[in-house]
Amino acid sequence: MIKRVLTILLLSFAVTVSFADNTAVKKEKTEITGNKMIIKDKGNIAFFKGNAKVVRGNYNITSDNMTYYKDSSEIDADGKVNFFVTNDDGSIIKASSEKAQYNTKKLSGKMWEGNPVVEYKIKDSSDTLFLYMDTLYLKDNFESAKAVDNVKIISSSGTITADNALLNKTEKSLFMQKDKNKPQVNVWQKDKKAEFKADEISLFYDNKTVKMDKNVEGKITFDNLENIEVNQ
Repeated sequence: MIKRVLTILLLSFAVTVSFADNTAVKKEKTEITGNKMIIKDKGNIAFFKGNAKVVRGNYNITSDNMTYYKDSSEIDADGKVNFFVTNDDGSIIKASSEKAQYNTKKLSGKMWEGNPVVEYKIKDSSDTLFLYMDTLYLKDNFESAKAVDNVKIISSSGTITADNALLNKTEKSLFMQKDKNKPQVNVWQKDKKAEFKADEISLFYDNKTVKMDKNVEGKITFDNLENIEVNQ
């Protein structure tokens, strides 16, 4: 019975993450706007002051200020940075930070400072997944992403804390492994709670399961023992 309850608890941590196809996005033109623009170095550097915005395909980036380097296609953004991606299935990803760097050709970048957070609004669900970290590294427009230091994932049914987390679209997984501390899963369901730790934890968001490997430890706490069956 306890084994069956454990399975239910792990399945209750429902995480579904999907990402947009970048094939069409790479053919789109990049548009950058702002309240004020200053051109330097014969047009190779452009400064955008106030309500700066980058639009390309299915994503856009907004911030207080931006600097665009034409030769490298790099953008430096600071002050209330917001990254929006609207996926083909209707789900929305929003990432926020105080500072960011982004390459409009490679569709990759970095976000840090100001308590970075990723909000994922799951399609056909009222639940929003929150991912907190110190630094976020993006690849291929959220095809994959790596969260580093003080990582915390929060959903309506549980939390995961870890030193790091790697999102992988191909494997449809979120992989965490021990650096200094073991990744930890906390889930709850009605009158029971569970806490698990392991050196490696994989969260497969397509089938809503959690896999724990290496030095697994954990416990289940019941608020009410009346309906528990014990088989000997």
